[in-house]
Amino acid sequence: MTLVVQCEFRARAGSEAEFLRVARALAAAAATEPGTLRYQWFVTQKPGHYSIIEEYVDADAAEAHNHHVDSLLRELFAVADLVSASLYGELNQYLRAWTSGREGVAVHTPLTSALEGR
Repeated sequence: MTLVVQCEFRARAGSEAEFLRVARALAAAAATEPGTLRYQWFVTQKPGHYSIIEEYVDADAAEAHNHHVDSLLRELFAVADLVSASLYGELNQYLRAWTSGREGVAVHTPLTSALEGR
């Protein structure tokens, strides 16, 4: 089952051009990753807010993406704040640790997995 991630970011005041540069660099890097199925940025209706939809073959591919673009992610978080993140699918240990206790992050487990746990 694939893993879908939707995040919203708010570019910090005076940093929007740098945010856009980094967002474009992230999209270019993701385009060459074998486990990345979708990596698409959107402009929201709120000024300075952007959202992204990411889809990976599985949680391990999402983890590999994060390691591959680690330096770009650090640049992104230096110029923008994570407003929210929603993850849809099965998480691996790395993603469970990343989501644990993080403000504005929601994890959505597939219904079939939730029913199997009963």
